Amino acid sequence: MKRASAALLLITVILASSLVYSVVYFSMPNDKIMVKVLCADSLLYPLERVQKAFESSYPNIDVELEGHGSIQVIRQVLPPPWGVGAEADVLMVADYSLIPIMMYNITMSGTNQSYADYYVRFAGNSIVLAYTNQSKYASEINSTNWYSILMRPDVKFGFPNPLIDALGYRALMTIQLAETYYGDNTIFHELVTDNFDPPISSVPDGSNFNITVPAVQLPKGDNVVLRASSVELIPLLQSGSIDYCFLYMSNARQYGLGYVELPDEINLGSQQYEEYYQHVSVMFEQQRFATVDMDREGETIYFGLTIPANAPHKDVAIEFVKFVLSQEGEGVFQSCWQPVFEPSFTDNLAAIPLGLRSLVAQETS
Repeated sequence: MKRASAALLLITVILASSLVYSVVYFSMPNDKIMVKVLCADSLLYPLERVQKAFESSYPNIDVELEGHGSIQVIRQVLPPPWGVGAEADVLMVADYSLIPIMMYNITMSGTNQSYADYYVRFAGNSIVLAYTNQSKYASEINSTNWYSILMRPDVKFGFPNPLIDALGYRALMTIQLAETYYGDNTIFHELVTDNFDPPISSVPDGSNFNITVPAVQLPKGDNVVLRASSVELIPLLQSGSIDYCFLYMSNARQYGLGYVELPDEINLGSQQYEEYYQHVSVMFEQQRFATVDMDREGETIYFGLTIPANAPHKDVAIEFVKFVLSQEGEGVFQSCWQPVFEPSFTDNLAAIPLGLRSLVAQETS
């Protein structure tokens, strides 16, 4: 009888152990953890390589990249009607200053809310005029005559929509700064104002210039082409549909394009000329920007990132950002001709996740 009881007890223990094992085994996730990264299109080339390296180190994580113009990147995670209302784990934009103005203490429908509380400035860049061997006058163009070649009636050039992409409003700034640098006050009118209806105007205010972008951007004629983001211009350039386009230097090098290296005084890439860049501003008439001060003042190009407050996978997002800011991540960016900082800088070190604080430094005024 005792043996039978002992045998029964043993069977019960084995069955219970098997049940516990089955519960633990089948409750373990079989699918990879997804981390969604919304980024400026201009970052897709290096981030695809970061994605591959990160997933190799973290085989249980799947990184999903989605590119847009920088303004659109942030709008994806904001609620309607200002945004799309999508979820993302990491945002990476070509203009770091869009993060505080579009995500900090935003009032919508009478409610004040923050969708992020810090940014990290992690990279820089400069603006160039890109072309190919088949571009008209490619054998003639240089850093002293590029604007006069763009004025020729048979030349087509492009830049991104300034309401969507940071390079769009930066290209306008570069063109206006060129007037002062080259001593020719017709450059902006000939290249921009005269090619849009309604016009994109630039009005002097002492030594400063205020560029006004209307709610609708309609190129007039065939000389200028707009696209939603900088990278969307590259196929047009490669196919010969346009002769030139304004790009970040990193993108021109990544895609094997020729380019005119513009002077530091106008390419927005040199901290030395920060005060010079500040002489030009871009103002938007778009009504959807009415509740947010979207007017942009010229400044040195800095790329930025943040983890949104409602990120669904914050722990994984932190690991991804940590990888981006690590020496391995920086090495990937540098191999793609994308300048990065070490350390990166933030406006709010206290809000930075603990796992990232050793990789960033507090900005000083």
